[in-house]
Amino acid sequence: MALKYRAILFLVILIWFTGIFTEWFIKYDEHLLFALPFLKKSYSLVCHQQPAKLILFDGGETLTCARCTGIYAGALISAFVFLFSSKLKLPGIKFLFIPVIFMLGDIFLYSVHIYSYSKNIAFITGLLLGSAGFFYLYAGLKNLIIEIKNRE
Repeated sequence: MALKYRAILFLVILIWFTGIFTEWFIKYDEHLLFALPFLKKSYSLVCHQQPAKLILFDGGETLTCARCTGIYAGALISAFVFLFSSKLKLPGIKFLFIPVIFMLGDIFLYSVHIYSYSKNIAFITGLLLGSAGFFYLYAGLKNLIIEIKNRE
């Protein structure tokens, strides 16, 4: 994939990820306050936003839960890596099962009350899934671009 496409993908993920922290940015620029209801509604389409699972810091909270924030952070980190290296070999589908197993294990152990919900564990399992999941998003977009160019 060409650098311009990788840069656009990175910027889109960066903008999405930054939007998660809108409440924290409002104290620096109150003009963002008008966008908060729209952003909360937008992020509610991809996350349950249960108040007990949001990351609280310095008087603000994220617009997604700890796990979803981790997923987007992982995707952002992977997009940054791919921005500078397009020749990385994409792993097989089995690579995706490892973080899925960790995440499902965390969800199962929490659900059967083996331990209480941990934002740190949820964030880390999300980070692993987001990092691995980005490989497949990248591969799909790369194939789509190749297919579109072949049609022309």
